[in-house]
Formats: sequence, C-alpha cells, structure tokens
Amino acid sequence: MIGKQTKGRGFRKLLDYLESRDDAKLIGGNMSGRNARELAREFRLSRQLNSDADRVVYHVSLSAAKADKLDDEKWNEIGSRYIKEMGFDANQFVIFRHHNTDDDHIHIAASRIRMDTGLLVHDSWDYVRSEKVLRQIEQDYELVQVQGSREKLNRTPSTGQIRRIIREQSEYDTGKRDTPPERTIKEQLQQTIDTASVDNPQMPILIWRLQLAGISCNDLQY
Repeated sequence: MIGKQTKGRGFRKLLDYLESRDDAKLIGGNMSGRNARELAREFRLSRQLNSDADRVVYHVSLSAAKADKLDDEKWNEIGSRYIKEMGFDANQFVIFRHHNTDDDHIHIAASRIRMDTGLLVHDSWDYVRSEKVLRQIEQDYELVQVQGSREKLNRTPSTGQIRRIIREQSEYDTGKRDTPPERTIKEQLQQTIDTASVDNPQMPILIWRLQLAGISCNDLQY
C-alpha cells in the first residue's frame, strides 16, 4: 500500500475534486456532510478554533496493490485507522473512494486543527511515520507488502551516478584506477539509516543513533 501526503489551505477545492471523479463514493469519516458544499461548511468549525493557522488541510491518498481486493467497509476501516495513527485522533476527516485509475485507492481529507485543543497536528517526520503505519497495516490485513514510492526513488541512483560508477569500474578494470567505484552518498546514507532503524526504535533513539554516525537530522528531508 502506497500513501501520498500533501498539505494545503482550502478545503472546498479539494472536496470538489474528490467528489467530481468518476465513480467517486463517500465511504467514511466522522462528519455529517454528504457533499462537498456541506463538508466544506463543516470544516469551517475547526478552522474557527485556530484562525491564524496556515496550511490546515491534510490530504492523503492510499493505493492498494493490484492483488489486494478491498470493499468499502474494509477501506473505511483502513483509512480511519491510518488517519488516527498519524495523530488525527481528535480531528475532522472524510474518506472518498475512487475507481478512476487502475489502482484501487481512497482519499482522506482532514483538518490539521484538533477539535479538543485547537492546535495543529504535529507533522515532523510525517513521511517516516506514514511508512511505518502502512507497513503495519499491510501485515495486519494480510495485504501485499510494497515499498513506498519515495523509498524506491531514494534508493535509485541517478543517471549521472550510474555513468560515474560505470566509468570508474572500467578504469578499475583497466588499471587506471586503484580502487573500485565507491557507493553514492545516497546509498551510504540509506544504509546508515537502515542500520539505525532495523529494530523500529522510537524517534529519539533513531535520531541519537544517526547523530552517532555523523548524520545531522536537520539535513534530512522527508
């Protein structure tokens, strides 16, 4: 299962999009509105709790592997669990299911403003947290285990890096270079992160391990 997250400022445009797709279906959430207009009006309730907040709209799409067969009830269960485990346990949210692509998927639109405190849901390391939640959902629901799209991209050398490796390997084979090609910085960084996170530690422990390895977490982008 692959998740893609974005944040924005306006609910109505997003809701209009979610509602307008072919075969779009509202399958879950914790709101009473049944269309984009009603839902947008309802989302204003949370916005009034923190009028100074910016980028209060949280939008995530969850796509299942082609081999996974999920009905509306199961998708609603997965979507509700995902959003709550991402820290939106006191927030307004709604779930739409779409069939307009080859991939079975849902969209979740949520307010980042908590209804109990009026504060924004903390979003640091949200990509890392999302991947952890999705991997656990795959296990619990016996779904196909996949790599996140960003994880695949991060582990793939660029065209320039591939050319450098090929050139250095050729130079090494012909004796023009004393050492074999070095791994890319990205590969070295990824291996360090994989080693530090092998036992799924709490975030402070992971940060501490990376710092011991000479990696400043302020330089990492997720």
